[in-house]
Amino acid sequence: MFSGVYTPIVTPFDKNEALDLDKMKHNLKLWAESELTGLLVLGSNGEFPYISTEEKIKLTEFVRKHWDNDRKLLAGSGCHSTAETIELTKAVAAVGADAVLVLPPFYYKGQMTDEVLYAHFERVADSSPVPVLLYNMPANTGINLSSSLVSRLSAHENIVGEKDSSGNIVQIAETVRSTPAGFSVLAGSAGFMLPSLSVGAAGAVVALGNVMPDRCCELYKLFREGRLEEATRLQHQLLEINHAVTAGMGVPALKAAMDMLGFQGGFVRKPLQQLPDDKTARLKDVLIRCGALK
Repeated sequence: MFSGVYTPIVTPFDKNEALDLDKMKHNLKLWAESELTGLLVLGSNGEFPYISTEEKIKLTEFVRKHWDNDRKLLAGSGCHSTAETIELTKAVAAVGADAVLVLPPFYYKGQMTDEVLYAHFERVADSSPVPVLLYNMPANTGINLSSSLVSRLSAHENIVGEKDSSGNIVQIAETVRSTPAGFSVLAGSAGFMLPSLSVGAAGAVVALGNVMPDRCCELYKLFREGRLEEATRLQHQLLEINHAVTAGMGVPALKAAMDMLGFQGGFVRKPLQQLPDDKTARLKDVLIRCGALK
């Protein structure tokens, strides 16, 4: 079972938009000093749509080499075709990924019925040498993986969980209720981490863990210890900063926050743009208000 707190790590680039593995190594060392359960490479915050297949494999191999072997490494392997998804899944597994996180193919979203998606995920899971977690990210894909579909897929022995970034707590609760006990439902944002845990989620995969891994892990620990008043206060404290580095200002803000807090976010890859000065100032104010920066 996949439980605990994971973070979908950023991919640092240099000013020429090449992979900056020195910055990645710096960040990996800091994340290793936290209580994070594991990392996700090639997630949404890793700018995976802008990374070539060769780079994806290289990144996964590098992170596995420099990450604690006793802690989990997940890798995003969703592609637009079933065949390409299977190919990338096998490739990242071969270089050390413990499991893969798979988005639904979404370009022809009008044709991505539950039956089509079921057949896709089933084929991927049949072919994958490592466990498969589903990735529900309707804000980016335009496709919602319903609790009924996830329930059907959870019967597959190699589909072991789901990261749900929808923010729909009722759907998350329904998914927990309708899937086997060993199936891991993971909250996809620190913004609704505590509510998700409260309805049975096993943990979370949260972008905020890039810059505040200890606070995210603390929230999980407080919930597990039954210290719900403290957990609620901390959840409230994390709302503003979490929004700023996710839906509010996105990956450029997450990387800028990393640069302010001792990590190394590096440059973004176009068409994304570096955070402009006015938003950088706003972000700094948010970090100060939430106590992350003095």
